Amino acid sequence: MTKRFTAIVTALALILALTVTAFAATTETFYGGYSDWFSKGSIVVELTNVSSRKDVVLSEKEAEEYFDTANELEMAVYFDYDEGELITIKDILNYYNYYKGGVPIYYADSAPVTVTAKTAMRTFFFSYKGNTVKYNYEPKYYSYDEYVEDFENKKVYTERPDYWLIADSTTATLYEPGKYLFVIADDGLVSSSPAGMFCVHIADTAKEISVAPTTSRILVNGKAVEFEAYNINGYNYFKLRDLAMAVNNTEKNFEIAWDAEKNAINLISNKPYTPAGTELAKGDGKAKIAVPTTSKIYKDGEEISLVSYNINGYNYFKLRDITRLFDIGVSWDGVANTIVIDTSASYVE
Repeated sequence: MTKRFTAIVTALALILALTVTAFAATTETFYGGYSDWFSKGSIVVELTNVSSRKDVVLSEKEAEEYFDTANELEMAVYFDYDEGELITIKDILNYYNYYKGGVPIYYADSAPVTVTAKTAMRTFFFSYKGNTVKYNYEPKYYSYDEYVEDFENKKVYTERPDYWLIADSTTATLYEPGKYLFVIADDGLVSSSPAGMFCVHIADTAKEISVAPTTSRILVNGKAVEFEAYNINGYNYFKLRDLAMAVNNTEKNFEIAWDAEKNAINLISNKPYTPAGTELAKGDGKAKIAVPTTSKIYKDGEEISLVSYNINGYNYFKLRDITRLFDIGVSWDGVANTIVIDTSASYVE
């Protein structure tokens, strides 16, 4: 069964191919590609029946959940003539993580969700894991020559011309719950125009997962410290208040404030942490149930997107996300099975 649809001009024919915003189920618009004072983006896509959006930094391992095999992240989707290189899905993922604050994820409480191209495109690609998802893909095309040389009189075709672009009004309707990843490239007429990427999650409610305690030894500025930490999807998650306490009164300390009215966690740089009295309590070494955190997260007044979990009423964050936020050095000593946290050093990927 054909599961992926990639539209690329003939010159590329050999290439196969959360800030959290909540609202009632409605139509939302994704913008990507090139933007300036006159346009929000050279890529415009409309999504129906969406209830919320969140920009999420996705690791490669997390991105693999949208594909049947991990090596599909290496698939080239278009050619960058300015750089003279093929651009892969992994390249686009890294661009969104480092320059856009994460990949936009649109959540829908139920199907269907219709994704409609509102601008012409070289690439209209989507992927999901498995073979049971039902969808309806209705591509429309422009002749590339007509689009470039006689734009006002260009025609829309249902059969592909020899040289073509995907036309606006092309749709993909997703009929079943699941996770979908879309990659979009604009018409290619503007140089240095990055591809767009977003995800659609249908009926993706918070699910409980069982998590195991982290067994590694942990050093903070050379001193052994006991944390109640857990391994979740291959990453170490630490209790947020434990981390704040461990680096308190150093050059990288940070304060935590809870805003119940906004259901928000506020992180404040370069301010001593105020202990709550529950920090650095030793865990019982047993597996626990973790549920994704729904709270908003702010750093120094700016809303940010981080993956977090609630375990027994406490918020746990990925260690590297927090150390990256506050520029705290962190490293791994595999021989000694030790995580090393160093506030005198800077964070390095």
